[in-house]
Amino acid sequence: MTLDLESVRQHWDAKATAWANHSDTLSTMADRYNLPLLEAAGLKAGDHVLDLASGVGEPAFTEARLAGPDGVVIATDLAEAMLTALKARDTENLLRLTTADMQRLPFWNSCFNRVICRFGIMFVPDPLKALRDVRRVLMPGGRAAFMVWGQREDQTMFSLLSNAVEALTGEPPDDHHFQIFRFGAPGALAALFKTAGFRDVTETSHSFTPLAPLDVPFWHAPLEMTFGHVVDRLSTQERRKLDDDILHRLQAVRESKGYRLSAKLHIIAGCQSM
Repeated sequence: MTLDLESVRQHWDAKATAWANHSDTLSTMADRYNLPLLEAAGLKAGDHVLDLASGVGEPAFTEARLAGPDGVVIATDLAEAMLTALKARDTENLLRLTTADMQRLPFWNSCFNRVICRFGIMFVPDPLKALRDVRRVLMPGGRAAFMVWGQREDQTMFSLLSNAVEALTGEPPDDHHFQIFRFGAPGALAALFKTAGFRDVTETSHSFTPLAPLDVPFWHAPLEMTFGHVVDRLSTQERRKLDDDILHRLQAVRESKGYRLSAKLHIIAGCQSM
């Protein structure tokens, strides 16, 4: 199912507080994902960068530090609440901020030599239209790099948390949840890049197997960021029951020193014609 723009906006506005609260907790994970994405973008000092679906700051903060004082990074998001949270976190004034719909970017033609999007294109009602507009704002020879999640079954925490929440509440995941994996099949987004007119399109898949600690409820951050609209309604007793069930499910991936999680993602990059 394709969601309408206003539904997407409201969904992410509602998540801004949870994302801001847990952004520092997940900084190590963010770094792990950011580096291959920015490498695929070919980001360097002095670049003019458009970051799409910036959320509460990453990878835009990292981009700004790499672009340096001679570069510029404009961070955008459809959800104004996300940008409000991002502004509060931007204590070094690294970024320029503006709300933006990817399908109708509020910029002149050929403004940027890099466009970067981490985990955002999946939620756009018309992703082909968005990619064509990305090409429009890219300078000749400019490069776009997008990161998307792989298939749901390849993501330990998404599938485990979703199953636990559904078991407790009887509510299946909503349409927003399944949009996360919209481009999970290998080649899906790369094909759209080509249709949009990008050249030299590449796709790389990356698998991560982090070891989560045994003695810390590490799942609280992703639970609240992904399913906060559900868990916020739970009583203290229900929340405790949910934690117990999650811990029980994690035993399937327990090792001597931690829980061996898995995540898979794809990075698709392409260039604007010269």
